[in-house]
Order: sequence, then C-alpha cells, then structure tokens
Amino acid sequence: MNLSPRTLLLSLVGLLGLGVAGWGLQAEAEPAPPTAAPLGLAAPGRVEPIGEERELGPQVPGLLAKVHVDENDRVEAGQILAELDRADLEAERAAALANLTLRKAERQRLINGARAEERQAGAARLSAAESALALAEKEHRRNLQLWQDSVLTEAEHDRSQAALDAAKARHQEAHEQLRLLEAPARADELAMADAQLAVGEARLLSVEAALAKTYVKAPIAGTILKRHRRAGETVSTQPPTPLFVIGDLSRRAVRAEVDELDVARIKLGDVVEVAADAYGPRRFAGKVIRVGQRVGGKSVYTDRPAERQDRKVLEVLIELEPNSELPIGLRVDVFAQDSR
Repeated sequence: MNLSPRTLLLSLVGLLGLGVAGWGLQAEAEPAPPTAAPLGLAAPGRVEPIGEERELGPQVPGLLAKVHVDENDRVEAGQILAELDRADLEAERAAALANLTLRKAERQRLINGARAEERQAGAARLSAAESALALAEKEHRRNLQLWQDSVLTEAEHDRSQAALDAAKARHQEAHEQLRLLEAPARADELAMADAQLAVGEARLLSVEAALAKTYVKAPIAGTILKRHRRAGETVSTQPPTPLFVIGDLSRRAVRAEVDELDVARIKLGDVVEVAADAYGPRRFAGKVIRVGQRVGGKSVYTDRPAERQDRKVLEVLIELEPNSELPIGLRVDVFAQDSR
C-alpha cells in the first residue's frame, strides 16, 4: 500500500504521542524514590587531641645534644624528651659549689674560734708572762729597798722600774691574746659571713635553674605527634625553635566552625555526628563540650567550590566517643540537629 508523505508524517507523530503518553502513565505508576531527610546543621571541623596540641620548644638557646623520643612515642608527664648541651653550666655549677663550701667553712671557723692548740699556746704565753711579772715585782721590791738605803744609784732604780713595767706590759699582752682566742665571734663578723654565704647559695640556685632549663620535658602525658629537630642542631628562643608537638590521644575532639548565621542553632551538650570523606558512610558520635563566645574568621577550609572564604564563624569543641581513632588534623563535617 502506497502512503503519501503527508500520511506517513501524521502516522509518526501519532506513534510518538502514544509513546510519550505511555511513559507518563508509567511514571505515575512508579513514584520517584524519596529524597534523604535533611541532616540538620552542618559545619566543617578538624580532629585534634583532647586538650589541644601543644608545641614544645627550648627555654634557652643552645646546641641540641640529645633527643630521647620520636614520633608516635607515648610519654609521661615530666618525662625528659630532649637535652641541650650544658658543659659550660656544669663548670659554673662546680665553681659555685666550691665557693659555697668555702663560705660555709669560713663561717664555721668564726663560730668555732681558735683551735685548741692555739688556745693552749696562748695560755702558756700568759703563764710565762705571769712568772716573769712576779719575778720582776720581787726584784723591784728588793731594789727599791736598796735604793732607799742609798745602796743603788738612781739609774739602777730606774732600770728596775723599767723592767717591772715591761713585765707588766708583756703580761697584759699575753692576757689579751688569750682572751681574743677564747672570745666568740662578733656579731658583725657573723653577719658578714652570713651575707657571703647567702650570695653563694643564690649563685648556686641560679646556675641550677639554668641547668634545669636545658632539659625539655613533657608537660602532659600524651603522644609525640611531630618531631621537628634532631640532635646536633642549634636551637633558639628568638624566634622560638619548635622541637615537638604533643597531644593526649586518650580522647579526641573536633574543633568545628559554625557559620555566624547558624550560631543560635547549636548549644552546649548537643549530640552530633561526625563524618569524613575517607570513612564513607560511617559516622562517629560526639557531644558539644564548649561553645565559643567570639565570632571570628575561618581557619578550616573544605576546598569545596561553593565554600565562601570570607564568612565569620563561631568555634565549637566536640568531644568524640572513646575509640573514635580519627587521625589528628583530619578535616571532617559535623552534623547536628537544629536545637532551636
């Protein structure tokens, strides 16, 4: 049967219309799958140790002599992580100790006074002076009588008197020397000795404090997340030279940034879910433990095309449930139900 071109065109249009109608009926018969329910408030964040990361550096500049730990090492609070060279300070400490020992000995000598042998020698000198004085007095009395009887001349009498005066002077000198040996230390001498001793003790404490600063110790129990320097390198305090980054991995937290338009939608104690692209559909539970009081600039960026870089945000800290061992520094998304 031969059909005209017009008839053929009308037939094709009719068939097309029937196909469209049939598709429409099928679409009505098969409803579209339901869309996922909204997840609520979403905010980007970053995983960190509970109590935040801590960057450790030396308290004094110098040569890094020893490094005792490496990345991923577990450390205890107060544990020595690194040591700076302290040869010069050890020499100063030895000198300070020697000076302190000297000052203590000098003070003790003041308290003890003269040695027993010195006292004995002083007593012997005094005894000899007493004997010489007694003899001089006896001779002078005899010579005096002879002078009065005109037996001795005036000159001989004068010599006898001079000998007696000299014996008295020697006796007085010996007596004063012994008294000095037996006398206790004077108050001003003790005060001076105490002051010198205090200076020596302060010097030693100063050197020991400087020595203590050559040790870099862990401020908390935690894990070494990053080691920046090796033994043999020179470190400084101006600008500070970081040596380690430490954090407590017994628990982990997420520092999330809530857009300023959504700050009224989250509060302390809210239960949230944390997701990361690397973990697919898996979710990690957490709880809001701190809500910031100051809105500021962003520090966590998702690198998504639609992300606005100039938005103001409010920091929120979320404590993850135990055993949520997400890597420190991992970027995550936080989902929370609207709390308004």
